[in-house]
Amino acid sequence: MKRSSVYWLSPTIEEEQQRRANILNDIGYQVFFFDNIDALIKEVCIKRAQILILGDEWTTELAVRYVHTFAHVPDINAARLLISNSHNDYALMEAALSEGFRDIIPADLEDAEWLQRFEFATSGVESILDLHDGLDRMDETVTLQIPARLVWVGAQQLWLETRSCPKVADTVQLTGAFVQALGLDAIALQVQQKVQTNLTYRFSEALIGNWYSDTVAKAEPERILDTLEKLSNVDLGLRPRIFLAIQSPALRTTLLKYIDKRKYEIHTALQRSSLVYEPKYFAPDLVFIEDRLMTGDGRRSFHELMRFLPEHSTIVSIGNKDEASGGKNNAGKRIRSLKHVPTNLTDLIERDYLVGLALRKASSPERKAYFPPHEHPLSFATITVEARLQSADYLQFDMSSDMRIGPYSLIRAESPRLEQILGGPAFLKIVESPESAKALHPPYSFKAHLCNLVAPLRASKRIKDSGRPTLTKAQR
Repeated sequence: MKRSSVYWLSPTIEEEQQRRANILNDIGYQVFFFDNIDALIKEVCIKRAQILILGDEWTTELAVRYVHTFAHVPDINAARLLISNSHNDYALMEAALSEGFRDIIPADLEDAEWLQRFEFATSGVESILDLHDGLDRMDETVTLQIPARLVWVGAQQLWLETRSCPKVADTVQLTGAFVQALGLDAIALQVQQKVQTNLTYRFSEALIGNWYSDTVAKAEPERILDTLEKLSNVDLGLRPRIFLAIQSPALRTTLLKYIDKRKYEIHTALQRSSLVYEPKYFAPDLVFIEDRLMTGDGRRSFHELMRFLPEHSTIVSIGNKDEASGGKNNAGKRIRSLKHVPTNLTDLIERDYLVGLALRKASSPERKAYFPPHEHPLSFATITVEARLQSADYLQFDMSSDMRIGPYSLIRAESPRLEQILGGPAFLKIVESPESAKALHPPYSFKAHLCNLVAPLRASKRIKDSGRPTLTKAQR
């Protein structure tokens, strides 16, 4: 049986890390430690690791930079990304939240708990995670921050990708750099449409909503114009989407030399199963695929892939003995064949392969919108919602809110009591969502497990059980 590779980036290998790597090795994983990100990325381009762990032993500046690097390297974009949290680096946890990492796992969990959390985060199977009962009653209000990313902003609408799950016609409170640029703390975004295709970031769906109606009533006109001008100055435009169904590392590396990452959105398939489901959500304009993945055992997956491709897309097979310049297959898709990667590939992409892009069904607001780069502060946003923390123990929080929150989300929770006990906000992993709990009407109940170190909550419980008053962080 093929073993799943786990690449762990850390400047040192501590006893605890090695022990947990040994546990993973014993149950069928292969763990490789790296102390250099360039060496890790080079290895990923060859062997395609499925799981990457970033340790927080680096300086905050370096660790945050590595988070953003992990999130936007084409060869990594289908991997499961995790943070190993040993000392509550809040800036690092915030960066992982905003980039759609799978989980932030506290290092001070017991080994059995740590392993369950790892397997839950990397497989998404809820049944493998133990849920607690007998939690302490809390019943207090907390403010939740749900990460989101702005893909484009038009004159009145915007496209927001997130794991929050409001309904069409709901209003959500949007915060972040875009809202701050408008001179506001929050704006009421009216959800007009929900989409699960053409996704750019590591979130499960997109919301199209009206940002202008509330903004024009509260913001100064000059601030609105200034913000739109800022967006115009960094606008990347509506970029063509290219999907690489390439398993050969050398071939993939060669192709990426001819494809400008600023000019195109690029996704790659991590494994054969990715050939089908990733294009379904990414909706590429152009697909490069190895010829051997279209025949034999790969034929069925290839035909499934074609079902999910947009009508205007072009498929370019590489490695075909008979190079063909044009034509369509039985599914009506434009198809081209290459024996090898030609030196004029850049010209072929523009002149031939993306000819069908004119037929791309972009909405009118999208065609006239501004697209901020993924690294620009204006692309980062949050949805703010009030919730009730009903009960908790050292690890699990049982909560409810009037808005659905998607399964497996990472969120931030803030309240004076959490600040007092934890010394900062609580970062949480949703482990049972309203969907899995079959909640049909608000308030929607859900369960979350803590990403912060659990020792302060264990200590708080011991103090409470002993009858002594709880000390604040300053008092300690």
